Formats: sequence, structure tokens, C-alpha cells
Amino acid sequence: METKKILKRGDKLTDELQRTVSKKYKDIDLSYIEVYYLDYEVDEESGMININNKVPYYTKEQVERNLISLKNSYMIKMGSVSPKEIIEFRKKHHTPASTLSKILGFSKNTISNIENYGMTSLSTGRLIKMCFGDKKTLRKYIQICDDIDVSKKKELTISLA
Repeated sequence: METKKILKRGDKLTDELQRTVSKKYKDIDLSYIEVYYLDYEVDEESGMININNKVPYYTKEQVERNLISLKNSYMIKMGSVSPKEIIEFRKKHHTPASTLSKILGFSKNTISNIENYGMTSLSTGRLIKMCFGDKKTLRKYIQICDDIDVSKKKELTISLA
């Protein structure tokens, strides 16, 4: 995967970096991946730039991504499904996001949004996690779903056995 490049002082590009950070959020200890870039240290009082020391800085977009990552980490800790779990489930059962959404009764974008680290409600994430853990319930959801054809229902029911 190619790293993002960010323009910095002196019109030179720098790579976007990642690190695992631990933070307390709503009195729960969480770890998540944070994105940032390195730039020269600036003394906020004098405005002097120290070219001998680079420190982490964040673009607006990185701050937003880091917040989403923190909130997703919190939701997973509280029992929600992780994006990785959904992706693995769909690959294992050869199921598009739109079909999984229909089976579970969500809008067609819900599963794709979760996979792409979009925010969803804790109750939605917990329901999906519960269904993935209880094959009997998931098979029942498949059988009562009117939005997928009979052959897909059979295929999914067999793959869940």
C-alpha cells in the first residue's frame, strides 16, 4: 500500500505515518491506530522553527480519521462488530455488502459504511456481532428475507452449516 504524501515546510513531501496509541475514552482504556506526519518543531511563543527536531502534526483530515478510529475502538470494546469481522464474514460466505444489509434489515450502505470505518450506532454493531455469533439466528434471518432469491438463500444457509 502506497503511503500518503503531505506537503510540509520547504515544499518537500513527507510520508503519512501511523502508530498505535492508548487513550482513556469515557473511562475505558483503548488502543487504536493514529495517523500523523512529522514536521519541524515550532516554539509557539517566539515562532522560531527548530529544524533539528521533528514532532508529530496532524492535518484536519487526519484529526477526523483519528477521531473515527478512537470511536470505532470504543464501540468494539463495548461489544460492536469490527470492520475486519464483517469483511472476513463476507469473504468467507461470498456475500456482497448489499445482500448482507438486506438479510439484517439495514439500508444498502450500512455494511459498506462500517467496513470503511464509517460510524454506526452501537446497537447496530451489537446486533451484527450477535448474528455472526449465532448461526441459528442468522439462518432464520436469511430464510425470512424477501429481498434475496431462493438460490442465494440456499447457498448462504449451506455455507453457515
